[in-house]
Amino acid sequence: MTSLLKTALVALSLAAAGLGASATTASASDVRFGIVIGGGGYHGGGSGWHGGHPGGPGWHGGPRYGRGVCAPGHALQKARGMGIRHARIVDVNHRVVRVDGRDRGGFVRAVFANDRGCPVIRVR
Repeated sequence: MTSLLKTALVALSLAAAGLGASATTASASDVRFGIVIGGGGYHGGGSGWHGGHPGGPGWHGGPRYGRGVCAPGHALQKARGMGIRHARIVDVNHRVVRVDGRDRGGFVRAVFANDRGCPVIRVR
């Protein structure tokens, strides 16, 4: 009889311990405090939470020269670095950036892919 009573008490204590542990981890009203440096925040204006970008007028519109796009200024710098003098942008579209200029042999055209880093497609 005492072994049955001991087993029942051990089972009851394990069940109580398990119930207490699960109740603390599953509570939805957990309140936490912390300091976040450089995190996003609410920028107002009905736009909601943002992950650190500035928002504001013009953020979502117009061409974005940054990640994944060859900026015309970057294409000009690359062309000048390749030895093309008097370099100027001739055409920019969703595929290529064309730069015309001169080198020692005369007229030259450089075509850059409109992608990150402005890779060179062709030089004539």
